[in-house]
Amino acid sequence: MPVQYSLQGGIAILTLDNPQRRNALSRASVAMLLELLERSRTEKARAIVIAANGPAFCAGADIDDLRDGWMSGAADPTDPALLFRALADETRPTIAAVQGGALGGGFELTLSCDLVVVGTDAYFALPELGHGVIPNTALARLHPVVGTRRAMELIMTRRRLSGSEAMLWGLANRLVSTAEVLPGAIELARNVVESAPPGAIGAAKRNLARHNRTDWEGVISSPGDVPPTEWREGLRAFDERRKPDYDQFWQGV
Repeated sequence: MPVQYSLQGGIAILTLDNPQRRNALSRASVAMLLELLERSRTEKARAIVIAANGPAFCAGADIDDLRDGWMSGAADPTDPALLFRALADETRPTIAAVQGGALGGGFELTLSCDLVVVGTDAYFALPELGHGVIPNTALARLHPVVGTRRAMELIMTRRRLSGSEAMLWGLANRLVSTAEVLPGAIELARNVVESAPPGAIGAAKRNLARHNRTDWEGVISSPGDVPPTEWREGLRAFDERRKPDYDQFWQGV
């Protein structure tokens, strides 16, 4: 199973569990995460923690699914943007527990949560432009957190941001040892839900979102703005483990 589920003292823990693929988001894992969010609601969970097994939190979108459907613009119930929207719209607290790399869609997964706990080995990056695609959810949700200049830097340079830098930039709320990432996220969730009622928490989240709206329809459709010849070359080069040939697209620009 690509995602494991447990309920600890009213906190639902959804754990990405495909370390061989660095917990990349696939159609199967996106569908299961959406299903488990509903299960957690049925089981009266008060908060959601998104965690991961293995050395990486999430390496981003599964390249096969990205190439064979998600970039086409066709409606897809397993589009990761729908998962990110569900998390962002969730009325209960959502917390990401990040160890190792949170890349691309993994970074966007954290941007869709309310709070983020990172380990000392955590790092963040948005490599999409190098593959000829765009980080569509990050384009909408990163700049309100870090500012436009910093967001553009991360998107354009694709550099890695360490866990300590993530704290300085406001992308994380707690920096702990790697071993304490999940316990720290659970403790933070309990601190919230044991001292405030659900209606007030939900109202606070809704009103914060109202003052900083995300255009989710634009997020979902924006991959279609990228010329198909460019993303096909980028993803083909990734598959073939070679440097992509983007010079051809600069001719005449």
